[in-house]
Amino acid sequence: MTRQRLLSLALVLTPALLPCLGHRPACTTIAQETSRPAGVTPSVDSEDEPVDPRLSIEFNRRYQDLRSGSPLSIDWTLTWDGPRLPRGHLDVHVIQGRRVLGRLLSRREIVLTDSGTRFRTLLPPFNTELDTSSPLDIRAFFISDAGVFPLGERSLRIAGPLRRSFVVAFCEPWQQTSSQEELLFTNSMNIEPLVHAAYGRPAMFAGQRLVTTYPARIYPTDVPTDPLWLCEFNVLVLLPDGLRNLRRNQLEAIVRWVDAGGNLCVFIDGNMAALQVDFVNRLTRTTAERPRFPIGDNGLPQFRDSPARLHKGLGRVVIHQDPPLEVDFLVSSDWQASVAFLWNRLRETPVHTSQPIPGVPTQEGGTEPGSAQPQVVPSGPGPGTSQRTFSPPGDAVLQSEVKWRLQSVNSLVARLTPDDFEVVPLWLLGLLLIAYIVVIGPVDYLVLGWLGVRKLTWIVFPLMTVAFTALIVWISHEHMGTSGNVRQLIVRDIGDGGGLARENRFDLHLVGSHTTLATSVARGLFTPIDHRRFLSNGTARSTDQLGSGNDSTEPSEYIGTIPVGYTALQDLPQWSPQVNRVFRIAPEEPMPAFDWESVEPESLATAGSARSLFQVAVQEAFGPRSTAMLFHTNQAARFLGDTSNVPLFPESPQDWFTPPQRRGNRRWATSNAVNGNARQPSDFLRDACVRPSRGVFRAVSQVAPHGGDNFEDLALLDPTDPSQWLLVIAVADGDSLLLYRHLYHDRPAPESPTRSQSTASTTSPR
Repeated sequence: MTRQRLLSLALVLTPALLPCLGHRPACTTIAQETSRPAGVTPSVDSEDEPVDPRLSIEFNRRYQDLRSGSPLSIDWTLTWDGPRLPRGHLDVHVIQGRRVLGRLLSRREIVLTDSGTRFRTLLPPFNTELDTSSPLDIRAFFISDAGVFPLGERSLRIAGPLRRSFVVAFCEPWQQTSSQEELLFTNSMNIEPLVHAAYGRPAMFAGQRLVTTYPARIYPTDVPTDPLWLCEFNVLVLLPDGLRNLRRNQLEAIVRWVDAGGNLCVFIDGNMAALQVDFVNRLTRTTAERPRFPIGDNGLPQFRDSPARLHKGLGRVVIHQDPPLEVDFLVSSDWQASVAFLWNRLRETPVHTSQPIPGVPTQEGGTEPGSAQPQVVPSGPGPGTSQRTFSPPGDAVLQSEVKWRLQSVNSLVARLTPDDFEVVPLWLLGLLLIAYIVVIGPVDYLVLGWLGVRKLTWIVFPLMTVAFTALIVWISHEHMGTSGNVRQLIVRDIGDGGGLARENRFDLHLVGSHTTLATSVARGLFTPIDHRRFLSNGTARSTDQLGSGNDSTEPSEYIGTIPVGYTALQDLPQWSPQVNRVFRIAPEEPMPAFDWESVEPESLATAGSARSLFQVAVQEAFGPRSTAMLFHTNQAARFLGDTSNVPLFPESPQDWFTPPQRRGNRRWATSNAVNGNARQPSDFLRDACVRPSRGVFRAVSQVAPHGGDNFEDLALLDPTDPSQWLLVIAVADGDSLLLYRHLYHDRPAPESPTRSQSTASTTSPR
């Protein structure tokens, strides 16, 4: 009788155990195991190992200060003085304080010689916000067949989250002690006066160096041949002697960098070779067939107004024919206007007032919390302009806004999260807990009493505990396990002639079990993004909050040669979303056959035949799952087509946790477009196109590209310039999203019945 009752109990427990025994958690694996070259185990403690006397090292980097969010170049010359020439590779460790930020294992074989072997590589941007008091230490080892040779340690200064640092590079063939005129020239390129003027505070009253500009002097031989290396700089200045010493591949890299958003200042004196003349003509987009400026006897364009300030792709070019070291030139209004143009200064400077400021309009007609926009006043006096008194915000406001982060990154994470990822409902967890208590309580007591074997409770109790634990694990994997398909957001920016100027790819990886992720990158910068930094209330978190290390991705390891070709290895925790960015300049990607240059964006601002023809052209070029948006000034985006089949970004980050069967009905940012004009809260798409006026973006509209993790280099549009239009075409590629963007300059104001004729007539191109 007892045996039959035990058999009945086993039949009751079997269904609860079968799902647990048969479940295999989803896992993302690497197709091929990435081989690691030999190296030295990274350590945060410096062992002060003596450098071999046969090996001498020269650091070719002549500036120690890093631009905020930029990559880091490594340039060493190794000279060997010995009977045998060792061969091997380099192992580079990046350390800050007590943390190892990353590691590079080079595959390229290096042979040390007595004439010197130069090694150059580019390290991607690192997140240095956890320890603002420690410098960035670069520690390297030469791993050879003759042993391991330590190459010493190099320290670089970093800005941290509470400051913004900018770097201006000056290219000239001679480097010596700077004269007073040279110091005045380099200081005249600083961005600080523009930022403090936007806050109504002269630079002399700045109590803290929250925004700083550093000069970098480079030889013409140090100018890279890959445009990604120029991402270390915000502005590049080519002096006449430096320009004459540049080679063709270096000039080509500069042009591509400018097309991708770089800012270039060129000083010419007319005494140049044909190579440099072609370079200047290319910057001005001047050809024999389509001359923008008349060509003089010297082969150079003859500018009607000197200097020339031009838009080139996504970047800006200033060409001066003046001696740069004369004091009269440095204090002239022409040079000050050129500096403001190079820094992408807003056409009209927003000034903070003491009164409440309206923010971005929402669908309910209110304002978005934390997104207040400053009032805009013209940068110069105009007719009918009355004097207004503004209360300067001071350094406290600037410090608070420098710490401010984008508040819409959560919508990016929600857009890239797989649909089969769902957090286990609380009601289900509560039901399982109640069932567990009932089973180990009254059921255990009554059933074992009915069987007459209450002494077996010490066996049934742990068995039930294991069974319910396995059941909860199985349910968690069923809800949160993903198929391993990676969603992408690809932002492709179009330059002159409809060519692809740059590409930003954002991938979100979410795995059901701990795994190692390998990402292969060719001619690009790979940057891991800790998106949790952007999910707070918009200000920088403290070191303790960020340094907890719970379920965080381990530092990346790079194997190969950056940026030519390498593999990035990451240790991904279970169920921890990881966003990665890959930035490329002028990638060779197939582009849809679409005539960007023939588009007149101002004619698309209102409904009509022009918009109808444009919609047909977009559908033919990009496919049925495509739509277009138009950004102009500080207005909400105008949607130029049907958005029902192209999901953009969710309005609420809570959509991340909605069940898959209900996610198809979630509200996207385009759901309430009416007559081509929608009023929606600020989402990642708008913030990536028009940066909110906080921090340095109260003074400038965009910064040169760097490929970092702060999203600052994505913005393109000047919201205070009515002659600028940004056209965005969104294409749904499966579950991924492609955004094609083209920035139009010097366009006429749109014809609208609400706009007066006098306002339209006073709008002139910059």
